Amino acid sequence: MRLLPLLLVILVASVGAVEVIKPVAVELPKPIPPPKIPPPIEKPSKLKITPRFKHLRLKPGDSESFDVKIRNPTDKDVMIEPRVVSFREAIDESWISFDKDVFTLRAKDSATVRITVSIPSDAEKGFYSCQIAFTNDSGGIYVNAIHLSVEVYIPPSVKISPRWISDFVEAGRTYEYKVKVKNKGEKTFSINPKVVQPEYSIEGEWLSDREISVISPSTVPPNSEVEVKIVVNVPSDVTGYVRGTVDLDIDDPGLDEWNRRVELNLNVYSVPKEPFVKVVKLENASKLTVKVSSDIKVPIPMFETKGEFEVNIFSPSGELKLRPKVIEKLVVTTGYSFSPPWEETEGIYKVVSTTKTEIYEIENPENGEWRIEVMPKGCFGFSLEVEIE
Repeated sequence: MRLLPLLLVILVASVGAVEVIKPVAVELPKPIPPPKIPPPIEKPSKLKITPRFKHLRLKPGDSESFDVKIRNPTDKDVMIEPRVVSFREAIDESWISFDKDVFTLRAKDSATVRITVSIPSDAEKGFYSCQIAFTNDSGGIYVNAIHLSVEVYIPPSVKISPRWISDFVEAGRTYEYKVKVKNKGEKTFSINPKVVQPEYSIEGEWLSDREISVISPSTVPPNSEVEVKIVVNVPSDVTGYVRGTVDLDIDDPGLDEWNRRVELNLNVYSVPKEPFVKVVKLENASKLTVKVSSDIKVPIPMFETKGEFEVNIFSPSGELKLRPKVIEKLVVTTGYSFSPPWEETEGIYKVVSTTKTEIYEIENPENGEWRIEVMPKGCFGFSLEVEIE
């Protein structure tokens, strides 16, 4: 123990008139050792690796191999140690093997590592990923690595057609749509249809099981086809788009949740109480031509505006009884069809759309105000052309 030569702590004892100052020993604090500085992390050698990303799509029980080319552009030899670096939704290390374990890649030299991915027969369907590092990098940052992603899929045995139904419908009416369920497999699958609501907010009104009912068998046997009927009661007080979803809930393991659903997208129109009126004034005209057609541009171009319309033409003297020229237009393809799925087509010819046009011609029309009335019946809309010569 050391004694301070000069003492800051003073004890005073009174003995008569004499003050005695006694030194007191004080222990000094132990000195703090300087912090230890870790040695600098050696920067790993940067290798040229091709490819940097690889995606595989395999079934349970399948395997696939691919080559990774590694080039050492540095002046130093590098130890190559292929290994799997796992993270969330990682690939099981036992699924991956290498044709080379540990070897030295000489400076300015190249090598190829063959990687084999083998999926167990009992693997679950889903997406898996990992990194494959080729050098033992420190610090948790893998400079010399590739990213591997694998989709394990099970081919579905069941096909649902159609899965999307779009239509123009009238408010207050009932519509029936047919969906075909075809089982190409060797196992019987159950069908348990239900109307589901969206998990998030979507524009438009969403139909529930109060407006949608499903008529369906309980199973679809192997190598057979069954029919499911979806009946929609369109509310009388809605306009615009209404949507609905029917989950057929078929227990085919190859079908994802979204692929077993049938989506309804319906555009609701209202039946007008009064006709559309167009007024034209004529003076010394030689001919008046009126053309009314259901061939119009609509928000969903793959569907036609079917239906009828009633046309009445009034001259200044009164209503005219005219017989129009009628043109029916069909668009036919020999391949994929955008026609409504509930309409049957046979052979290779598919009727994509059908439209109707009525043409009225009046020679030497009377001068004055003419009135053209168009009343749509069961159609979404129409086009009106008036030509004056």
